[in-house]
Amino acid sequence: MTPPRAGALAGGGGVLVDSRPVFDDPPEKPRAWWLRVNWPMVLCAAALLAVGVLFIRSACSVRVGRAHDLWRQMLWPWIPLGVAAHLVVAAVDYRRWTEWAWAIYLFALVLLVLVLIPGIGTTSNMGARRWLFGRFQPSEGAKFALVAALAFVLGGGMALGERAKLWLSLGLAAAPAALVLLEPDLGTTLPFVAAALSMVFVAGCAKRTLLALVLVAALGASAFLGAILLPEKLPPERREKVEAVTGRFLHRHWKDRVLVFAHPERDLQGAGWNAWQSKIAVGSGGERGKGYMKGTQNALGYLPVSVSSSDFIFSVIAEETGFRGSAAVLGLFALLLASVAWTGLRCRDEAGCLVCTGVGAILFTHVFVNVAMTIGVMPITGIPLPLVSYGGTFAISTLALLGLVQSVSLHPGPES
Repeated sequence: MTPPRAGALAGGGGVLVDSRPVFDDPPEKPRAWWLRVNWPMVLCAAALLAVGVLFIRSACSVRVGRAHDLWRQMLWPWIPLGVAAHLVVAAVDYRRWTEWAWAIYLFALVLLVLVLIPGIGTTSNMGARRWLFGRFQPSEGAKFALVAALAFVLGGGMALGERAKLWLSLGLAAAPAALVLLEPDLGTTLPFVAAALSMVFVAGCAKRTLLALVLVAALGASAFLGAILLPEKLPPERREKVEAVTGRFLHRHWKDRVLVFAHPERDLQGAGWNAWQSKIAVGSGGERGKGYMKGTQNALGYLPVSVSSSDFIFSVIAEETGFRGSAAVLGLFALLLASVAWTGLRCRDEAGCLVCTGVGAILFTHVFVNVAMTIGVMPITGIPLPLVSYGGTFAISTLALLGLVQSVSLHPGPES
């Protein structure tokens, strides 16, 4: 209670003292946890998981033997494990995750190194070494580690100057990206780059230097494309010499995918088959689609059954639900990204804002690249659609990343 307030009141030449007590406003009680939950994000994620289960089942319906049970494997154990990861990550204050970031980051790097060791990492039929124990993909867990580490560095966890933060952040992103590139997995490196650049930009670190680095990266990408496309215009004898040099650092399937993108009619029965059949599936869906589990490109096996439930799940959705269903799925992703951005904008803590930025950048990159490659506006890359594509580790890591955003919403701190 504050002291009585004095007020001079005119009347009869005397002075009266207003002695009514004035009470301070009681401190605002923190809102109940269910009011702090980002419910739009939860509902969008649940809807996308349901879409994924339905269309993974449709994509796997043409498989023979045990492979047709892939959709059941999403129901158990991957989705329950992903939901458990989401709840555990959300229950812990995100500031704790950023404080533990170095341990998590180093552990993720160790796993990425282990997967490259012959006899430890599992090799796919195309020669890529991306899994441990046959089913665990370390590159997915590294995304969580990178977001937490960058939020710690850029959010004031270390007393560094702007340039030092910039170079350290880019170095933190480059290490896992380089290890993933050695698997080789070019597509999965894109979310690491997107998260790092977005978080550094939002943190406001040395923007001129960052712009110069982006320009250098653009020149590097141009050189990469030129090394693939220009030899095609040379005489055969000179082309062989150039390809002998570029073949030392460019994998054959990278070159094939870029060449197929540049020349869609090239090798339709080989390297261009997936891209061509995907575009046919998307276009043949029309406005309303052919009906659930009635897509002919998928049912007749033209859409490659080995990837129709993962990288090309959007092609299955577009063929069976048409433009309306595809737009609805993209609308769910737009709402999901908007809910992540909304949490970041409401958070007054810099680390929390950066967490939401990194998660949003990773999700957007996955959605944009996956949809773009299925409709033929980007080269084919092995990058799945979040919460919809089949992939156990990918589903768990995506839900864990959303758990970080949920933690920002649940633990606003004294300043929010």
